[in-house]
Amino acid sequence: PLRANRGNIALFWCFFNHALTFLIQIRQTGKSLNLSMLNVALLSFLCRDAIINMITKDEKLRAIDIQRIKDIMNELPPYLDLRTKKDANNTEEITVKALGNHYKVNLPQASKKLAYNVGRGMTSPIFESDEGPYQVNCHISTSVALGGAGAAREAAERAGAPYGSIFTTT
Repeated sequence: PLRANRGNIALFWCFFNHALTFLIQIRQTGKSLNLSMLNVALLSFLCRDAIINMITKDEKLRAIDIQRIKDIMNELPPYLDLRTKKDANNTEEITVKALGNHYKVNLPQASKKLAYNVGRGMTSPIFESDEGPYQVNCHISTSVALGGAGAAREAAERAGAPYGSIFTTT
């Protein structure tokens, strides 16, 4: 169960008030569950035609993150789970096509050129970074992703849709 604590209350309040959010929590205190619960709410209920981009440290964390979100979505009652067999169900992306929503988890790149390209591919109103201090060339991908998000965020704001940036680490 999700239990309210200073970390998740602050995370949810800051995100929904469009404040740049940094969440640093010690291991095993719910940081990842908090972010996953937020992403399920965004994908399943709050967003329409949205892309949520996450960059995480490595393939292992990407697989864990995607599986956690799938597990939470599997707990939804059938009438609230809008996913079908046409939705992406892999270790890199989750979709809820009925709402036009995509959650993509990207990986850092050792090459500066590839890190730049990863950032360019993450233009969206919602950007998340997990374990950024442990990502190679994080400064490149993050700078490019945030620099290109302005128009997407302005469009989301005009539409009354969620937008923002969240940085988490232990």
